[in-house]
Amino acid sequence: MKENLLKLFVDNTTHYFKHLSRESVEVQVPYLIAHHEPVIFDYTGIIGVSGAYRGYVYLTAPSKMMRFLLQTQGEQDYSEPHCLDVIGEIANVLAGNVRRELGAEFMISVPLRIAGQPDKLLLTDKSWSFAIPIRYSLFIAALVVSLEEHVM
Repeated sequence: MKENLLKLFVDNTTHYFKHLSRESVEVQVPYLIAHHEPVIFDYTGIIGVSGAYRGYVYLTAPSKMMRFLLQTQGEQDYSEPHCLDVIGEIANVLAGNVRRELGAEFMISVPLRIAGQPDKLLLTDKSWSFAIPIRYSLFIAALVVSLEEHVM
């Protein structure tokens, strides 16, 4: 995966969370992860990517962070279905912002939303996968970018 693609995700994530609320946000240094050891917290929104790139982008966050995020937005519904909707929406916005910059060759799916640990979630094994830690207030979430370039 090219460094400029990873930078697009980092920049868009920083921008999104800084405008989401007045809470402190720090997008930390991305790190490599193995395709058979994905980073997963309590709620995960997964976006499939096809076209010029293939693979997945997903946002994963602990339940306490989701509750805090909802509280800062004035929400009172902290149910699992609502947390799943929100994590899917955020993942979709982050991937959609990158798509807007890369164009129609970066095609994204509707979000798949998961609560808890999935039985299996393999990342692409033909390219590097990166976890981008996001410190939001006192909590840590991660945006995982697992994409390989596809020659069309």
